[in-house]
Amino acid sequence: MKIGILGVGHLAEYLVRGAAGVEFVLSPGSGGKADRLAARFGCTVAGSNQAVVDQCDMVLVCLPAATGLAVLQGLQFHAGQSVCSAMAGASWAALSAAVGPAQAFCTMMPGFANAFSVGPSLLYPDDAKWGAFLALLGPVHRFDDARSFETAAVFGAMSGASFYLLRHLMRWYVAQGLEEAAARALVAETFRGNAEVFLRADAGLDAIADGVTTKGGITAQLVGVLEGAGALAAWDAGMDAVLARMVPGR
Repeated sequence: MKIGILGVGHLAEYLVRGAAGVEFVLSPGSGGKADRLAARFGCTVAGSNQAVVDQCDMVLVCLPAATGLAVLQGLQFHAGQSVCSAMAGASWAALSAAVGPAQAFCTMMPGFANAFSVGPSLLYPDDAKWGAFLALLGPVHRFDDARSFETAAVFGAMSGASFYLLRHLMRWYVAQGLEEAAARALVAETFRGNAEVFLRADAGLDAIADGVTTKGGITAQLVGVLEGAGALAAWDAGMDAVLARMVPGR
């Protein structure tokens, strides 16, 4: 599999790290990241964005969302190519218009987790080749309609925000005197274990929550304080804001 990448920032680095066996052709970019990835992972660095497009039938777009569509509009694509965008907020329709006559696809992923091949990815519309590539990076969720993909794509922000939550909890333990390494492991292992419960348990989510909560116990106490402060509802408000930004009118 040979894939060209336009935009070599953090996301591109994570995907190159996670997708063993893929031949990558990178846009030159700035700051030397493309050259460092080439030296470490055997990637090829093209002379320009157009050179990436000219060499690859599959092109992955990791450009900044604010300027990415304009960059794509300045490139020449050809029939038979497929272009998959990881730019948050770039609609399939806008992408398709920018890269025609190539086929357009949209994806979203957390990034860092994909470097360890454990991060989920979204794909719209479904495609065998892009699905096979994303499967190297973790589970793939395939969508047949744009609205569902757009809603699911908010998880990109949710994933990033979860690091702030994990860090905040870890720092509480450190402030109470726990060693940082122990605090980091305790928080991470707790969330990883609970995520496995959500994935594997046959019970519904309400039943799971009820099953770990004793009336008048410490879980009920913590949840009560959080709900009283609006901490849980604030996640809804934040994710609503991200969805509205990514899809005006939603």
